[in-house]
Amino acid sequence: MKIHKLFSVIASLVIGAACFGTAEGKILRYVDENGVVYYTDDENSAQSSGYQYDSYDDWGEPEQDKVSLSFDPETHKLYIVNEFASEVTVKIKASDKSLIKDTNIPFDEPIEVEGNQNYLVGYVIYGGEGELTLSRTFDIGKIFRGSDSFYYTTNPNELIVPFKGAFKVTQGWEGGFTHQGPKNRYAIDVAMPVGTPVLAAKAGKVVDMRMGSTSGGNNPSFRPMANYIRIQHDDGTITVYVHLKGNSQYVRVGDVVKQGQIIAQSGNTGYTTGPHLHFALQTNTPSGVKSIKFKLNGVEPLSGVLLQNR
Repeated sequence: MKIHKLFSVIASLVIGAACFGTAEGKILRYVDENGVVYYTDDENSAQSSGYQYDSYDDWGEPEQDKVSLSFDPETHKLYIVNEFASEVTVKIKASDKSLIKDTNIPFDEPIEVEGNQNYLVGYVIYGGEGELTLSRTFDIGKIFRGSDSFYYTTNPNELIVPFKGAFKVTQGWEGGFTHQGPKNRYAIDVAMPVGTPVLAAKAGKVVDMRMGSTSGGNNPSFRPMANYIRIQHDDGTITVYVHLKGNSQYVRVGDVVKQGQIIAQSGNTGYTTGPHLHFALQTNTPSGVKSIKFKLNGVEPLSGVLLQNR
């Protein structure tokens, strides 16, 4: 394979990998030859499709085409192009490393890239016959420098209840169908009327959002239609607010918000059985995004607990 072929493969950016099994409660995703993305909770259906599939356990996945790879065939240099305003944590993968003659790329290791930056990763010299595919995975934000295994909040004011009013937690940590993956194991769902003011649980910077959807329902096909806002905090943690009402945002990406500031209104977008707010505290780790335990106004948000913020 010639080097210009390598460039074309990198530019097309293969995303995802085969998954040979998945835990119960995951949504599965595969892409057909026309680029159409399918979502299902039936593993047999994913297997019978004939396409490679992976597990999809995130609420409000960031826009995938905003982080890409760029290769200069003359200098053999590989760049990460980050079009987000915030940092991202990227891992680069090679389909067959034996086809690489020489490289200094830290494959499969987390790489932090600042917002709006073309980041030089290193060089790749192709040295074999066959198709070499370079791909990338990424997560919004930088790597959390603390431990992801401890109980996050140590004082009642660390995180406040992220909405106005008084509503019960309808699904708590490790709950039911949707709170099983590492990104959402310690997430909560709180049922509330559409239009309820959603508040920043902690001061920080808005690093990612999608607010243009008006669609939702009880079918995995609605999964990518959830509106969301992500706020990164000084310690690297990120709070995530999902299923928000379309076009209800009071903030923009890049805004610095205060704790308790209204950021949007609750809604019923995405994969949902009814109007509610999905909330999680997440951290980037070398092994990927994880959620961690927390308290809101000093209260552990277990299923059935009344949370209130007047």
